[in-house]
Amino acid sequence: MVLKGPRQGMELKLLELTQKIVNENNLELYEMEWNASSGNLVVYIQNPKTKSAVLEDCVNIDRGFNPYMETETWIPDNFTLEVSSPGLYRVLTKIEHFQSVEGEEVMLHLLKKIDEEKYPDFPKVLRNNLKLKVLLENATDTGLIVDAKGGVKIEIPYEQIKRANLETDISKVKPMNADSEGEIEAPEVEVDEDE
Repeated sequence: MVLKGPRQGMELKLLELTQKIVNENNLELYEMEWNASSGNLVVYIQNPKTKSAVLEDCVNIDRGFNPYMETETWIPDNFTLEVSSPGLYRVLTKIEHFQSVEGEEVMLHLLKKIDEEKYPDFPKVLRNNLKLKVLLENATDTGLIVDAKGGVKIEIPYEQIKRANLETDISKVKPMNADSEGEIEAPEVEVDEDE
């Protein structure tokens, strides 16, 4: 993991169980968030082809937990489960997440400001910000190469990033049943002319 430490204890056991259930449903586990104090597990899944999930996928994963809820005594009594697609503004925590959105805008929440001595051409208006919307050029093993507007490319090490997410341009999102011009196609309906 890049932006999170290694999982251990209850979180690791839940990760292993979740991965098993997701694999049985021919889906991918995008991310998992465990809150031990509330007992809340949030599972983000996606279809490997579409990189999203439909309601039926989420329901199948939810139902996949049922047998374990009844038999596994290690699962906390206050356990609650939420299953979702990663969403348009998906969280980015792994190198693979960042690599999958190269060429797109991301929002980075930084732990410290960009070093202006190292990057003197970094835009002055962004220098004091700990929250940056930038174009992700490349994700390496050590950090991100980003375009900070105006063609200024900088490298931000993962250790400097507190949180990151995709910044989806809604105007470019095409509905799942849209044609090439973005027009939504009406479903075909058979009409009985005898009525």
